[in-house]
Amino acid sequence: MRRREFIGIFGLLGLGGATLWRHLASFWRPSFGERTVQTVTAVTDLMFPGEGLPGATALGIHNRIVAMSDFHPIMSGGVDWLDRWATSQGASDFLALDESARLAAVGAAFESEDDHARQFVVAIRYYGVLNYYSEPVIKAAFPYTGPPQPEGFPDFQDAPK
Repeated sequence: MRRREFIGIFGLLGLGGATLWRHLASFWRPSFGERTVQTVTAVTDLMFPGEGLPGATALGIHNRIVAMSDFHPIMSGGVDWLDRWATSQGASDFLALDESARLAAVGAAFESEDDHARQFVVAIRYYGVLNYYSEPVIKAAFPYTGPPQPEGFPDFQDAPK
């Protein structure tokens, strides 16, 4: 067998293996459905309600977060954790909780030892902040648009005072 034929055979096996792996890997991924989208929307709305400005959901920030497909497994795991927490409080799921109980659930997720719960709420907060405060209508609500330290740091070489 010549070298090109050898490489060609293993190349085809490699491509087929990658395709097979992609299909098999989908069986191990948590499901990502409408309940997950609704829960992500509710958590985003809790974290960025607006309070005099448009809230995050009114600006569609939750849609940007949901569109991050690499984040879907963490979202699914975080939503499952929130649902389990809600069940432990006597509710059917997170969406059945009132606002104060939802806030308590999100607070518990921040403090949780569970990686999915903590990663979920930290990521929602991180991507929510990035997207929310980059919206023109939100940026316009803050009057100062210059650099945070307009004169620089003229005494950077000196010891802190």
